[in-house]
Amino acid sequence: MSIIASHLSEVKASAVSLITARANQLEREGRTIIKLSAGEPDFGTPDHVKMAGIKAIAEGKTQYPLVQGVFELREAVCRKLERDNGLTYTPEEIVVGCGCKQVLFNAFAATLNPGDEVILPTPYFISYPSMVSINRGVPVFVNTRRENGFKLTPEDLENAITPRTKWLLLNSPGNPSGCVYDETDFKALAEVLRKHPDVWILCDDIYEYLIYDDARFVTLAQVAPDLKGRTLVVNGLSKAYAMTGWRVGYGAGPVELIKTMFKIQSQSTSGTASISQWASVTA
Repeated sequence: MSIIASHLSEVKASAVSLITARANQLEREGRTIIKLSAGEPDFGTPDHVKMAGIKAIAEGKTQYPLVQGVFELREAVCRKLERDNGLTYTPEEIVVGCGCKQVLFNAFAATLNPGDEVILPTPYFISYPSMVSINRGVPVFVNTRRENGFKLTPEDLENAITPRTKWLLLNSPGNPSGCVYDETDFKALAEVLRKHPDVWILCDDIYEYLIYDDARFVTLAQVAPDLKGRTLVVNGLSKAYAMTGWRVGYGAGPVELIKTMFKIQSQSTSGTASISQWASVTA
């Protein structure tokens, strides 16, 4: 009998991680490599943010942090969400994790029962299906089309929803498609979601600030505030502030969900490094 849990037999290590590891190995061998795997800004963390991390070390802010995130950072997240997205949250509705991926993973761990379905528009970030499968859920892939800008349509969403649907995961700006949902797109999807009150919405907004031309970022809860009570907004510091290695992400959502994600995190990582969190307050 294998020591490995049977439901993990189809789960593979992140291809992004494997490609990055291979590229690093080739660099050590003297090869010149252009890396197109991980979403890494081509500039370093801003100096004032790095200095905030150094200052935190000098001031002895190196003990175990609060699992949910230091209060000052959760306050800063609330200010950011209100200022940039028109969304009002309290620090109790915020949880800080070791990057956006952990927050997403914890959300699935907190909510999925065996067989629950998560709708994933394609193309999708490569880790989404495995996160769902590890937590005994079922990824449901909905193909988007080039002529629609690789966006999920209301008709395709309606057809994908079943009595087992637990989450719809929306990633805008999209990785890897680059699609950006606008207010009209989200309003149309919201009309469908209002007919299905048991379906929750997970918005992965990590690429919020990587916007070009005349595109404008919005998140679904901003456009459809009546759905905010069953929406988890996930974002982080990696892309916007060139802090990929600091590993800071956050989720904003209903208290019951946030408390359960906090409970899971308390039994795994126990939270993000204190130094990273204090640097993030400055960012």
